[in-house]
Amino acid sequence: MSKSSIFFGQPIFSQMIGLLNNNKITKRTKEHKSDRYCKRFTTFQHLITMLYGVSSGCNSLRELCGGIVSYGNKIEHCKFDYTPRRSTVSDANKRRDCGVFEDIYYDLVDDYLPSLSDSHKQLVIDKKVYAIDSTTIGLFQPIFECVGRNPSNGKRKGGIKSHQKLDMQAGIPVKVYHSHAREHDSLFIQHQDVVNKGEVALFDKAYNNYALFDTWNAQDTYFVTRLKNNAKERFIKEYDLLEATSNEVLRDAQIALAYKNEQGEQQEAILRLVSYYHKEKNKVYYFLTNLFDLPAEKIALLYKKRWEVELLFKKIKQNFPLQYFYGDNKNAIQIQIWCSLIALLLITFMKRQLTGVFQSC
Repeated sequence: MSKSSIFFGQPIFSQMIGLLNNNKITKRTKEHKSDRYCKRFTTFQHLITMLYGVSSGCNSLRELCGGIVSYGNKIEHCKFDYTPRRSTVSDANKRRDCGVFEDIYYDLVDDYLPSLSDSHKQLVIDKKVYAIDSTTIGLFQPIFECVGRNPSNGKRKGGIKSHQKLDMQAGIPVKVYHSHAREHDSLFIQHQDVVNKGEVALFDKAYNNYALFDTWNAQDTYFVTRLKNNAKERFIKEYDLLEATSNEVLRDAQIALAYKNEQGEQQEAILRLVSYYHKEKNKVYYFLTNLFDLPAEKIALLYKKRWEVELLFKKIKQNFPLQYFYGDNKNAIQIQIWCSLIALLLITFMKRQLTGVFQSC
Protein backbone atom coordinates (compact mmCIF):
# COMPACT_ATOMS: atom_id res chain seq x y z
CA MET A 1 0.00 0.00 0.00
CA SER A 2 1.44 3.34 -1.08
CA LYS A 3 1.89 6.06 1.51
CA SER A 4 0.40 9.51 1.15
CA SER A 5 1.24 12.67 3.05
CA ILE A 6 -1.94 14.56 2.07
CA PHE A 7 -3.32 16.28 5.21
CA PHE A 8 -1.00 14.12 7.34
CA GLY A 9 -0.43 15.36 10.90
CA GLN A 10 -2.46 18.56 10.47
CA PRO A 11 -5.53 19.58 12.47
CA ILE A 12 -8.71 19.74 10.40
CA PHE A 13 -9.04 23.50 10.81
CA SER A 14 -5.44 24.01 9.70
CA GLN A 15 -6.17 21.93 6.59
CA MET A 16 -9.15 24.17 5.80
CA ILE A 17 -7.13 27.37 6.13
CA GLY A 18 -4.39 25.89 3.95
CA LEU A 19 -6.87 25.56 1.09
CA LEU A 20 -7.55 29.31 1.00
CA ASN A 21 -5.89 31.26 -1.79
CA ASN A 22 -4.22 34.25 -0.09
CA ASN A 23 -3.51 36.02 -3.38
CA LYS A 24 -7.17 36.00 -4.43
CA ILE A 25 -8.30 37.05 -0.95
CA THR A 26 -5.87 39.98 -1.09
CA LYS A 27 -7.20 40.90 -4.52
CA ARG A 28 -10.81 40.85 -3.32
CA THR A 29 -9.83 42.85 -0.24
CA LYS A 30 -8.39 45.61 -2.43
CA GLU A 31 -11.41 45.60 -4.75
CA HIS A 32 -13.87 46.04 -1.87
CA LYS A 33 -11.49 48.19 0.19
CA SER A 34 -12.50 46.03 3.14
CA ASP A 35 -9.25 46.69 5.05
CA ARG A 36 -9.68 50.45 4.90
CA TYR A 37 -9.18 52.03 8.34
CA CYS A 38 -8.29 48.57 9.65
CA LYS A 39 -5.26 48.16 11.91
CA ARG A 40 -5.01 44.48 12.87
CA PHE A 41 -8.29 42.64 12.25
CA THR A 42 -7.88 42.27 8.48
CA THR A 43 -10.30 40.62 6.07
CA PHE A 44 -8.24 37.41 6.16
CA GLN A 45 -8.22 37.37 9.98
CA HIS A 46 -11.95 38.06 9.95
CA LEU A 47 -12.49 35.17 7.52
CA ILE A 48 -10.56 32.57 9.51
CA THR A 49 -12.18 33.78 12.75
CA MET A 50 -15.64 33.23 11.28
CA LEU A 51 -14.58 29.90 9.78
CA TYR A 52 -13.39 28.82 13.22
CA GLY A 53 -16.71 29.84 14.73
CA VAL A 54 -19.00 28.09 12.21
CA SER A 55 -16.88 24.94 11.94
CA SER A 56 -16.51 24.63 15.73
CA GLY A 57 -20.21 25.20 16.38
CA CYS A 58 -19.77 28.32 18.46
CA ASN A 59 -23.17 29.72 19.43
CA SER A 60 -22.12 33.22 20.48
CA LEU A 61 -19.36 35.78 20.17
CA ARG A 62 -18.32 35.04 23.74
CA GLU A 63 -17.87 31.35 22.91
CA LEU A 64 -16.10 32.19 19.64
CA CYS A 65 -13.55 34.59 21.12
CA GLY A 66 -13.11 32.51 24.27
CA GLY A 67 -12.38 29.43 22.18
CA ILE A 68 -9.61 31.22 20.29
CA VAL A 69 -8.09 32.53 23.53
CA SER A 70 -8.20 29.10 25.19
CA TYR A 71 -6.02 27.58 22.50
CA GLY A 72 -3.30 30.16 23.02
CA ASN A 73 -0.23 29.49 20.90
CA LYS A 74 -1.54 26.12 19.78
CA ILE A 75 -3.34 27.62 16.78
CA GLU A 76 -0.55 29.85 15.48
CA HIS A 77 -0.10 27.34 12.64
CA CYS A 78 -3.70 28.20 11.62
CA LYS A 79 -2.45 31.72 10.76
CA PHE A 80 -4.05 33.40 13.78
CA ASP A 81 -1.68 36.28 14.46
CA TYR A 82 -4.25 38.31 16.37
CA THR A 83 -6.79 37.32 19.02
CA PRO A 84 -9.84 39.58 18.51
CA ARG A 85 -12.13 40.87 21.22
CA ARG A 86 -15.88 40.45 20.99
CA SER A 87 -16.38 44.12 20.20
CA THR A 88 -13.83 43.90 17.37
CA VAL A 89 -15.61 40.95 15.73
CA SER A 90 -19.00 42.59 16.25
CA ASP A 91 -17.88 45.87 14.65
CA ALA A 92 -16.27 44.02 11.73
CA ASN A 93 -19.45 42.01 11.12
CA LYS A 94 -21.42 45.23 11.02
CA ARG A 95 -19.08 47.40 8.94
CA ARG A 96 -17.15 45.09 6.61
CA ASP A 97 -19.15 44.52 3.44
CA CYS A 98 -20.45 40.94 3.14
CA GLY A 99 -19.78 41.19 -0.61
CA VAL A 100 -16.09 40.44 -0.10
CA PHE A 101 -16.96 37.08 1.48
CA GLU A 102 -19.37 36.37 -1.37
CA ASP A 103 -16.60 36.95 -3.92
CA ILE A 104 -14.18 34.78 -1.91
CA TYR A 105 -16.75 31.96 -2.01
CA TYR A 106 -17.14 32.18 -5.78
CA ASP A 107 -13.35 32.26 -6.20
CA LEU A 108 -13.16 29.01 -4.22
CA VAL A 109 -15.91 27.52 -6.39
CA ASP A 110 -13.87 28.36 -9.50
CA ASP A 111 -10.77 26.79 -7.94
CA TYR A 112 -12.25 23.54 -6.63
CA LEU A 113 -15.31 22.83 -8.78
CA PRO A 114 -13.32 20.87 -11.41
CA SER A 115 -11.92 18.59 -8.67
CA LEU A 116 -15.32 18.15 -7.01
CA SER A 117 -17.25 17.31 -10.18
CA ASP A 118 -17.73 13.56 -10.42
CA SER A 119 -17.93 12.60 -14.11
CA HIS A 120 -18.94 9.05 -13.13
CA LYS A 121 -22.07 10.43 -11.46
CA GLN A 122 -24.20 10.44 -14.58
CA LEU A 123 -27.59 12.02 -14.01
CA VAL A 124 -29.79 10.32 -16.64
CA ILE A 125 -28.94 12.93 -19.26
CA ASP A 126 -25.78 14.10 -21.03
CA LYS A 127 -26.32 17.75 -20.05
CA LYS A 128 -25.23 19.71 -17.01
CA VAL A 129 -27.94 19.34 -14.35
CA TYR A 130 -28.63 21.74 -11.47
CA ALA A 131 -31.19 21.69 -8.67
CA ILE A 132 -32.69 25.01 -7.57
CA ASP A 133 -34.49 25.62 -4.30
CA SER A 134 -34.58 27.91 -1.29
CA THR A 135 -34.51 27.49 2.47
CA THR A 136 -35.73 29.97 5.06
CA ILE A 137 -33.60 30.67 8.12
CA GLY A 138 -35.63 32.01 11.02
CA LEU A 139 -34.49 35.03 13.02
CA PHE A 140 -35.53 36.25 16.46
CA GLN A 141 -35.89 39.83 15.26
CA PRO A 142 -37.58 41.30 12.17
CA ILE A 143 -34.23 42.21 10.60
CA PHE A 144 -35.32 40.77 7.26
CA GLU A 145 -38.95 41.07 6.21
CA CYS A 146 -40.85 38.06 7.46
CA VAL A 147 -43.59 36.08 5.81
CA GLY A 148 -46.98 34.87 7.00
CA ARG A 149 -49.76 36.31 9.13
CA ASN A 150 -49.27 38.63 12.07
CA PRO A 151 -49.28 36.66 15.37
CA SER A 152 -51.82 37.53 18.04
CA ASN A 153 -49.14 38.93 20.36
CA GLY A 154 -47.97 41.39 17.69
CA LYS A 155 -44.38 40.09 17.77
CA ARG A 156 -43.11 38.95 14.38
CA LYS A 157 -39.89 37.05 13.80
CA GLY A 158 -37.75 37.92 10.85
CA GLY A 159 -36.41 35.51 8.29
CA ILE A 160 -33.80 35.35 5.55
CA LYS A 161 -34.33 33.17 2.50
CA SER A 162 -31.29 31.58 0.89
CA HIS A 163 -31.82 30.66 -2.77
CA GLN A 164 -29.25 28.18 -4.04
CA LYS A 165 -28.34 26.54 -7.33
CA LEU A 166 -26.76 23.17 -6.62
CA ASP A 167 -24.31 21.50 -8.99
CA MET A 168 -25.59 17.92 -8.89
CA GLN A 169 -22.23 16.35 -9.79
CA ALA A 170 -20.13 18.45 -7.41
CA GLY A 171 -22.59 18.64 -4.51
CA ILE A 172 -21.97 22.34 -3.79
CA PRO A 173 -23.96 25.51 -4.53
CA VAL A 174 -22.58 27.43 -7.51
CA LYS A 175 -25.06 30.31 -7.29
CA VAL A 176 -26.43 31.75 -4.05
CA TYR A 177 -28.76 34.66 -3.46
CA HIS A 178 -30.12 35.96 -0.15
CA SER A 179 -33.42 37.78 0.16
CA HIS A 180 -36.19 38.64 2.58
CA ALA A 181 -38.29 35.64 3.57
CA ARG A 182 -41.34 37.21 1.93
CA GLU A 183 -39.76 37.29 -1.54
CA HIS A 184 -41.30 34.72 -3.87
CA ASP A 185 -39.11 31.86 -5.06
CA SER A 186 -39.86 32.41 -8.76
CA LEU A 187 -37.99 35.74 -8.72
CA PHE A 188 -34.67 33.93 -8.23
CA ILE A 189 -34.63 32.06 -11.56
CA GLN A 190 -35.38 35.33 -13.37
CA HIS A 191 -32.02 36.75 -12.30
CA GLN A 192 -29.33 36.89 -14.94
CA ASP A 193 -26.97 33.89 -15.21
CA VAL A 194 -28.97 31.69 -12.82
CA VAL A 195 -29.93 29.22 -15.57
CA ASN A 196 -27.79 29.32 -18.72
CA LYS A 197 -28.09 27.94 -22.23
CA GLY A 198 -27.74 24.16 -22.48
CA GLU A 199 -28.29 23.57 -18.74
CA VAL A 200 -31.09 21.54 -17.13
CA ALA A 201 -32.71 23.06 -14.04
CA LEU A 202 -34.73 21.00 -11.55
CA PHE A 203 -37.09 22.89 -9.26
CA ASP A 204 -40.50 22.57 -7.62
CA LYS A 205 -43.71 24.18 -8.82
CA ALA A 206 -43.22 27.31 -6.71
CA TYR A 207 -40.78 28.53 -9.39
CA ASN A 208 -43.19 28.12 -12.32
CA ASN A 209 -43.19 31.07 -14.70
CA TYR A 210 -44.76 30.32 -18.09
CA ALA A 211 -43.39 33.44 -19.79
CA LEU A 212 -39.88 32.48 -18.70
CA PHE A 213 -40.43 28.88 -19.86
CA ASP A 214 -41.39 30.15 -23.32
CA THR A 215 -38.18 32.21 -23.43
CA TRP A 216 -36.15 29.17 -22.42
CA ASN A 217 -37.70 27.18 -25.29
CA ALA A 218 -36.12 29.62 -27.73
CA GLN A 219 -32.78 29.67 -25.88
CA ASP A 220 -32.29 25.87 -25.56
CA THR A 221 -32.47 26.12 -21.78
CA TYR A 222 -34.12 23.12 -20.17
CA PHE A 223 -36.02 22.39 -16.98
CA VAL A 224 -38.10 19.78 -15.15
CA THR A 225 -40.73 20.83 -12.63
CA ARG A 226 -44.26 19.91 -11.52
CA LEU A 227 -47.51 21.26 -12.85
CA LYS A 228 -49.45 23.52 -10.48
CA ASN A 229 -52.79 22.25 -9.26
CA ASN A 230 -54.64 25.31 -10.59
CA ALA A 231 -52.93 25.33 -14.00
CA LYS A 232 -55.24 25.60 -17.00
CA GLU A 233 -53.47 23.76 -19.77
CA ARG A 234 -54.64 23.37 -23.36
CA PHE A 235 -54.15 19.87 -24.75
CA ILE A 236 -52.35 19.76 -28.11
CA LYS A 237 -51.46 16.13 -28.79
CA GLU A 238 -50.55 12.90 -27.07
CA TYR A 239 -47.37 10.94 -27.69
CA ASP A 240 -47.50 7.18 -28.19
CA LEU A 241 -45.88 5.24 -25.37
CA LEU A 242 -43.30 2.70 -26.47
CA GLU A 243 -43.60 -0.93 -25.43
CA ALA A 244 -40.51 -0.60 -23.23
CA THR A 245 -42.08 2.29 -21.31
CA SER A 246 -42.62 1.63 -17.62
CA ASN A 247 -46.16 0.93 -16.45
CA GLU A 248 -45.88 3.84 -14.01
CA VAL A 249 -46.00 6.27 -16.94
CA LEU A 250 -49.69 6.99 -17.49
CA ARG A 251 -49.54 9.68 -20.14
CA ASP A 252 -47.11 11.66 -22.27
CA ALA A 253 -48.58 14.71 -23.95
CA GLN A 254 -47.85 18.12 -25.42
CA ILE A 255 -49.74 21.01 -23.87
CA ALA A 256 -49.90 24.80 -24.02
CA LEU A 257 -49.98 27.13 -21.01
CA ALA A 258 -51.21 30.67 -21.46
CA TYR A 259 -49.51 33.80 -20.14
CA LYS A 260 -49.47 37.52 -20.82
CA ASN A 261 -46.36 39.24 -22.15
CA GLU A 262 -45.12 42.68 -21.11
CA GLN A 263 -47.54 44.34 -23.54
CA GLY A 264 -50.46 42.46 -22.00
CA GLU A 265 -50.95 40.24 -25.04
CA GLN A 266 -52.05 36.63 -24.59
CA GLN A 267 -49.43 34.06 -25.58
CA GLU A 268 -48.75 30.37 -24.98
CA ALA A 269 -45.76 28.28 -23.93
CA ILE A 270 -45.60 24.87 -25.64
CA LEU A 271 -44.43 22.28 -23.11
CA ARG A 272 -44.47 18.56 -22.35
CA LEU A 273 -46.58 16.96 -19.62
CA VAL A 274 -45.69 13.54 -18.20
CA SER A 275 -48.12 11.80 -15.83
CA TYR A 276 -46.37 9.35 -13.51
CA TYR A 277 -47.90 7.02 -10.91
CA HIS A 278 -45.93 6.49 -7.69
CA LYS A 279 -46.77 3.07 -6.26
CA GLU A 280 -45.45 3.57 -2.73
CA LYS A 281 -47.35 6.84 -2.22
CA ASN A 282 -50.33 5.82 -4.35
CA LYS A 283 -50.21 9.21 -6.01
CA VAL A 284 -50.02 10.59 -9.55
CA TYR A 285 -47.39 13.26 -10.27
CA TYR A 286 -47.58 15.61 -13.25
CA PHE A 287 -44.16 16.66 -14.52
CA LEU A 288 -43.73 19.72 -16.72
CA THR A 289 -40.68 20.00 -18.97
CA ASN A 290 -39.34 21.15 -22.33
CA LEU A 291 -37.15 18.05 -22.76
CA PHE A 292 -39.01 16.43 -25.64
CA ASP A 293 -36.34 13.87 -26.61
CA LEU A 294 -35.89 12.22 -23.21
CA PRO A 295 -37.96 9.07 -22.42
CA ALA A 296 -40.94 9.74 -20.17
CA GLU A 297 -39.78 7.60 -17.24
CA LYS A 298 -36.42 9.39 -17.22
CA ILE A 299 -38.21 12.71 -16.76
CA ALA A 300 -39.63 11.38 -13.49
CA LEU A 301 -36.26 9.96 -12.46
CA LEU A 302 -34.55 13.26 -13.22
CA TYR A 303 -36.99 15.19 -11.03
CA LYS A 304 -36.41 12.70 -8.22
CA LYS A 305 -32.75 13.78 -8.17
CA ARG A 306 -33.94 17.26 -7.11
CA TRP A 307 -34.17 15.96 -3.53
CA GLU A 308 -30.39 16.32 -3.21
CA VAL A 309 -30.78 20.06 -2.72
CA GLU A 310 -32.99 19.37 0.31
CA LEU A 311 -30.24 17.14 1.71
CA LEU A 312 -27.81 20.02 1.18
CA PHE A 313 -29.99 22.37 3.26
CA LYS A 314 -30.24 19.73 5.97
CA LYS A 315 -26.45 19.37 6.01
CA ILE A 316 -25.92 23.12 6.29
CA LYS A 317 -28.43 23.61 9.11
CA GLN A 318 -27.30 20.59 11.10
CA ASN A 319 -23.54 21.21 10.90
CA PHE A 320 -23.32 24.99 11.21
CA PRO A 321 -24.84 27.21 13.94
CA LEU A 322 -27.32 29.09 11.76
CA GLN A 323 -29.87 29.24 14.56
CA TYR A 324 -27.44 31.53 16.44
CA PHE A 325 -25.89 34.57 14.78
CA TYR A 326 -22.91 36.69 15.82
CA GLY A 327 -24.69 39.94 15.00
CA ASP A 328 -28.16 41.48 14.88
CA ASN A 329 -27.89 43.23 11.51
CA LYS A 330 -28.26 42.16 7.87
CA ASN A 331 -24.57 42.37 7.07
CA ALA A 332 -23.48 40.18 10.01
CA ILE A 333 -26.09 37.54 9.20
CA GLN A 334 -25.04 37.33 5.56
CA ILE A 335 -21.34 37.17 6.48
CA GLN A 336 -22.02 34.18 8.74
CA ILE A 337 -24.01 32.40 6.01
CA TRP A 338 -21.28 33.00 3.42
CA CYS A 339 -18.62 31.72 5.82
CA SER A 340 -20.74 28.62 6.48
CA LEU A 341 -20.87 27.98 2.73
CA ILE A 342 -17.11 28.49 2.47
CA ALA A 343 -16.54 25.99 5.29
CA LEU A 344 -18.90 23.51 3.61
CA LEU A 345 -17.05 23.81 0.30
CA LEU A 346 -13.61 23.34 1.89
CA ILE A 347 -14.74 20.35 3.98
CA THR A 348 -16.38 18.78 0.90
CA PHE A 349 -13.12 19.16 -1.04
CA MET A 350 -11.08 17.67 1.81
CA LYS A 351 -13.46 14.73 2.04
CA ARG A 352 -13.30 14.15 -1.72
CA GLN A 353 -9.48 14.25 -1.70
CA LEU A 354 -9.22 11.82 1.19
CA THR A 355 -11.76 9.48 -0.43
CA GLY A 356 -9.62 9.45 -3.56
CA VAL A 357 -6.50 8.66 -1.52
CA PHE A 358 -8.12 5.68 0.21
CA GLN A 359 -9.54 4.36 -3.06
CA SER A 360 -6.08 4.42 -4.66
CA CYS A 361 -4.50 2.53 -1.75
